[in-house]
Amino acid sequence: MSQQTVDPKQRKSNRRVVSALVLLFAAPVILAYIAHYMGWFNIATQNNGKLLESPYPHFEQFEWSSASGDPLHFRDFETLWWWVYIPQSDDCGNTCEMTIKWLTRTHVTLGKEAEKLKRLVVFPSEVNYQDKVEDADKIVLARGSAKNSETELERGKVYLMDPHGNIFMQYDSVSTQEEAKASSKGIRDDVRKAMKVTGL
Repeated sequence: MSQQTVDPKQRKSNRRVVSALVLLFAAPVILAYIAHYMGWFNIATQNNGKLLESPYPHFEQFEWSSASGDPLHFRDFETLWWWVYIPQSDDCGNTCEMTIKWLTRTHVTLGKEAEKLKRLVVFPSEVNYQDKVEDADKIVLARGSAKNSETELERGKVYLMDPHGNIFMQYDSVSTQEEAKASSKGIRDDVRKAMKVTGL
């Protein structure tokens, strides 16, 4: 039985095809390992605020009313993103006032995305801040409890709420100009990223 000889050029070509196929199937695995160990996946999902546990608190779980006492309805809040600030008390002290101004000024720096967002401040039982409001058409002052039978929002914190009413991200309030400057980029980047990812 004679052994069939293979043309050296054909053998070389076959090796190239086999090498290409191996590389084709191995490349995604190699890239996945590199991305994992270099932390690329973490960067892509990194948030600056604290992501709340699912199921997220929802706007309609809370009985909030306007400064004049009219109930707030979700239909007036949907379609927009909201920074929701829950002050510690009706008396808006230094941290409260600094936080409201921080959100107002950070809002302006959103550029074209600024039209997609508004701010909601929910005092415990009485609203005494109307005379200090800046950029009044972009903020709603309200009052009401941060707690219901299903969930509770921590007073003194800022939250990000999506256009569906899900309150899903939490931020610390700020007490100084330095804290405000240091925190602006994080809260701004998070809402921009959320808008981009959801397309809302």
